[in-house]
Amino acid sequence: MTEIESFDIIIVGAGVIGVATAYHLQKNNPDKNILIVDRYAAAGQANTALSAAAVRNMFASSTNQLLTDTTIKYIEHVQEEIGYDLHFEKAGYLWLMSETQFNHPSVKEWMNRMEKSGIHHEVYDKKQLKKMIPSLNVDFIGDEEVDLMNLEEVDYGLFGGDCGFLDPTRLVEYYLEEFKKITHVKPRFGFNVKRLILGAVPPLELPGEPYVWQNKRVIGIETDEAEIHADTIVLATGAWANELLDPIGMNSQTKCKKRQMFVIHAEDKKRLQDVLHSEGFNELDSIPFVILPSAGVYFRPQLQEEGFWIGCGDKFGRAYKYIQTDDVLAPESSYFENGIYPVLSKYFPAFSDVRPVNSWAGGYCYSPDAIPFVYYENGVLVANGASGSGIMKADAMARIANALYQGKGEAELFGGRTISSTALSIKDRDVEVESVVI
Repeated sequence: MTEIESFDIIIVGAGVIGVATAYHLQKNNPDKNILIVDRYAAAGQANTALSAAAVRNMFASSTNQLLTDTTIKYIEHVQEEIGYDLHFEKAGYLWLMSETQFNHPSVKEWMNRMEKSGIHHEVYDKKQLKKMIPSLNVDFIGDEEVDLMNLEEVDYGLFGGDCGFLDPTRLVEYYLEEFKKITHVKPRFGFNVKRLILGAVPPLELPGEPYVWQNKRVIGIETDEAEIHADTIVLATGAWANELLDPIGMNSQTKCKKRQMFVIHAEDKKRLQDVLHSEGFNELDSIPFVILPSAGVYFRPQLQEEGFWIGCGDKFGRAYKYIQTDDVLAPESSYFENGIYPVLSKYFPAFSDVRPVNSWAGGYCYSPDAIPFVYYENGVLVANGASGSGIMKADAMARIANALYQGKGEAELFGGRTISSTALSIKDRDVEVESVVI
């Protein structure tokens, strides 16, 4: 019989949340043996790499504001003070809105909460926007198609200057390199976790245990190659959490949706260059991450590639689905052609007659209130449900996970701010519903 390996902690999932959690657990518990496993050949190759790689602290809930603001400040610290280049660029976020949208009570409450939390934001009117982005269409008069397409005219822009984007692979590499400096346990990649193993507490060595009358907890993982035990299993698998939790009767409270990105190059098109290099928003002389008033369409500049990444936060009409380990999410060319493109080209005619040169799709793991889950139950420490914002919440979630593991009532986030270690749990949840989800 093959001897069963044992560790103090096993981290399942080496995306940004998994490696950040591994680092903070190892740093604060140096005597523990922590093993990272992931089904891909390297860290950060799943939905972390397939994201828009953007970060913002402009949320409506004070919880998400805290999680993201402290994480972004840590990202800045890593790049500017530690000197590890994450390719973090503070181009900002810009929500374009109609007058009706801007004056909605939820937007006023959003801005009030940001004001109280010290989240930088400012408002531009139509005239200012047109001056800063000459290519932006702020007048739909005479266009009969806009009513058919339910498009809102641009009257205001809500801008956040502390937001931006980075290279997610670099961020994952940073955490992984720091983790490796303080441990002798090598991560294992290409390691497919088939199931979580339940054990009786205390074990009675009965065949077929645990039985319903026994106390039980998760004691390990079964992979294609071996069975590995640990005192604590950290589940940071995001969109694949249900695949492992459902069979043991734990409800992750999360659902998943497909999200797609399309790449447009601007290098040989002056009209797109003019959009890309809109001045006045940031020191980069770049257009910010832009969210259009209608249909959930957004785009972000990609300065290194001289182009744009374009997506859509479609909600009603986009099916929830369980994303299984062997699922391959393919982008849909018709989704861009018939859905995104007609909207994008109305607001920015410079995108007329251009087509993607590349595309990809990934999975978003949504919680019911769009606030992440971090909880410790039955031997499993679950960190998921980031609702498309994992990169910008990872450091804070990892510090909360460490506080839970250590049995602390509060987690200290970067910069000294604190949060209850159970605030993101299921049983003792203490959060507001997030309304600003892209």
